[in-house]
Amino acid sequence: MQQPSDRPAPQEPDPANTSARDPASRARVAVVGASGSIGLAVCEDLARDCDVVALTRFDPPVTEDAGAPPIDWRTCDLFARTRVEEALAGCTIAVYLVHTRLPSARLDQAQCEDMDAIIADNVARAARRQGIRQIICLRGLLPEGTLPDGVAERRSEVVRTLGAYGVPVTVLRASLVVAPGSSSVNLIAAQVDGARFVPLPRWSATRKQPIALRDLLKAVHLLIEQPELAGGEYDIGGPQVLDWHNMLRQAASLLGQRPRFVTLRWCPRWLYVWWLGRRSRRTHPALVRLLVDDLIHDSVARDNPLQDLIEPNALPASASIAPYLEGGDRSRLSNPRSALRPAYEAELKAERKVRSIQRMALPRGRDATWMTEHYFEWLGKVMRPFVACDVDADGSCAVFCRWPRLRLLELSFQADHSTPDRRMYFITGGLLADRERNNLGRMEFHDVLDGRYCIVAIHEFAPALPWNFYHWTQALAHGLVMGAFQRHMKRLAQQDPR
Repeated sequence: MQQPSDRPAPQEPDPANTSARDPASRARVAVVGASGSIGLAVCEDLARDCDVVALTRFDPPVTEDAGAPPIDWRTCDLFARTRVEEALAGCTIAVYLVHTRLPSARLDQAQCEDMDAIIADNVARAARRQGIRQIICLRGLLPEGTLPDGVAERRSEVVRTLGAYGVPVTVLRASLVVAPGSSSVNLIAAQVDGARFVPLPRWSATRKQPIALRDLLKAVHLLIEQPELAGGEYDIGGPQVLDWHNMLRQAASLLGQRPRFVTLRWCPRWLYVWWLGRRSRRTHPALVRLLVDDLIHDSVARDNPLQDLIEPNALPASASIAPYLEGGDRSRLSNPRSALRPAYEAELKAERKVRSIQRMALPRGRDATWMTEHYFEWLGKVMRPFVACDVDADGSCAVFCRWPRLRLLELSFQADHSTPDRRMYFITGGLLADRERNNLGRMEFHDVLDGRYCIVAIHEFAPALPWNFYHWTQALAHGLVMGAFQRHMKRLAQQDPR
């Protein structure tokens, strides 16, 4: 996207300028989503010139290099707004790298887009309260050409959510970031490693502009060192424009593989999604679908002053990844923190917690307070033969089985955590909740995207039923009920379109 003409062009950093290294002038930067390969690299690179606060869901890593710059690692639940506010305290800049591609509970009843929306809203609200001056957000390049209805809007949801409360958002848009540990890079390598043949749908021969991790880090540095650039949107890419077929062929060459490449005249997208996922089982299905959706469009960086600074000395994608593929060994492409995932996933399994997130359309002029009252009223009517909802004077709700009259769930309203656009309840009892393990269980109604939607979310819920029985009874029933409520709210919103 072309930068506005009245915005000053970025300048190359002056090596003689040591002000960034002066402790009195060092920026304090929070990296939100520091667990990934790109997040870890950003933390380590920025720590040379900035005070870095790294927010992660994992346990902080153990640094073996005694000479490495210090990083303040903080374990943070990004679904908890209070925790995010505490983690951002004292910071002046936030780098937002969140992509919800890992499980957050033993059972996630949620779409990635809805999880991204609630996290981005939590970060945006916390950034405003903590006085953050700029949020730097990394997103994908917007494909060229006409996109299907709703696709372009969904691609910009996180950016709009981050900027909804007045904090300037600077957007870096990049295609494939070539870095060890990148899910996309590993997916490409998996397609050719040990393969006898590699299918190439004819419609996938579109232009892409991958960028080396080194050049992405340079762009982030420029934006931090030159705050007058805050609020812009910049496409960045490497020196080469390649098509998908050439990228696969280059990966095969680097790995010393010689598969047969077969161009397919007919191959529906759903079939190619299945094939890519089959060859790369560790890649999140949502990422595979997103990649295939992008393959029908060109994704090339548009001219802008920041790209003009990066491109002349940019590193070709193949050169940046070649050192990690010497001898055809793909193990060095693994995420530097991938060793922590088995223990993390084992912990989730042992905790037996549930997260459920559903997005509801909001009729014009309504908010989370109205949605809460309407939901409990609707639930009592729809489930009348079996379930009743009793709401007391302070707003707390008890869900009963009608016969025999048994208290199934207790939802205690939390006035100090609530506003008109957010209603918070703690799950404090009932036969369906494990009282001992449910200390963090909560339900919230949370407006996002300027009140266009309300997200109904259950976090950290610990069921009392045995897990397998719960999965095929209570969880299934909850999914059906929330799906019915989504359709109900969509009909109400359509009766009063915005």
